[in-house]
Amino acid sequence: MIKNNNLVLVTNNEIVETLKNECEESSITFLFPVKDFCVGMPCFEIEEIKEEGYIYINRILDKGGINNFKELLKNLPSNIKGIVFDDIGILNILIETKSKLTKILFLSHSNCNYETINSFLEYVDSVVISTDITKEETEEILKKATKPLVLYAFGHVAIMYSRRTLLSNYNNHFKTNIEKETTLKESISKKSVKAIENNYGTIIYTNEPFNNLALQNSDNIFYSLFNTLFIPTEDIIKILNNNNDNFEDKYPYKYLSEEETIFRIKEDRV
Repeated sequence: MIKNNNLVLVTNNEIVETLKNECEESSITFLFPVKDFCVGMPCFEIEEIKEEGYIYINRILDKGGINNFKELLKNLPSNIKGIVFDDIGILNILIETKSKLTKILFLSHSNCNYETINSFLEYVDSVVISTDITKEETEEILKKATKPLVLYAFGHVAIMYSRRTLLSNYNNHFKTNIEKETTLKESISKKSVKAIENNYGTIIYTNEPFNNLALQNSDNIFYSLFNTLFIPTEDIIKILNNNNDNFEDKYPYKYLSEEETIFRIKEDRV
């Protein structure tokens, strides 16, 4: 098992080489999205991955995809030490095959309380904490989790995933020419989101990167996860080298909710 605390999602070999040259290499574990198993980002062919690290799979797989994943497992190179995934079907295969890969479950919107997380920790090595909760709730989860957890420390957050090619469908219907990697702006609220489409679907991301750097030195953290997608490489270098004093102002977006969630149980009727 790799012994450092920065898990860095990379999308091309250029950034891999840059981070190796500009950052302390021992502080980084690279996370590689794998072609045909990922949506919403540029990906690597498995043969391209030369560094020791983890693979990332974020597609919800159909029967054909599951069969392809089984073949991938049989032929993984020895430099692949772990896997980050969000499809429970993948977990079933990893258990069935007695895989020795380090397993990290990344359910973007489900890992919101310590009871749910602890139930998953019976089957995996770690879980990525959701960004849909408050800072205080995150701190409580870290205190009560039965294993060290992955903290989403910095990067744009996926807020929606569709297996449909939404941008292409929109282009076909309205005779437009929106690029498959774009920023979409809603005309009434003036708010924007980022979108990436490939043959397997579309992911919508927050327009601003999520800044959770204040919690990365908390106890019970397995990895701090950094998503380099859309982020200037020079800023990633500064973050990984702890040279980010002005980032509170440059990247102010933190939790989706800064206040405690209020649940409405029922409505009183007159």
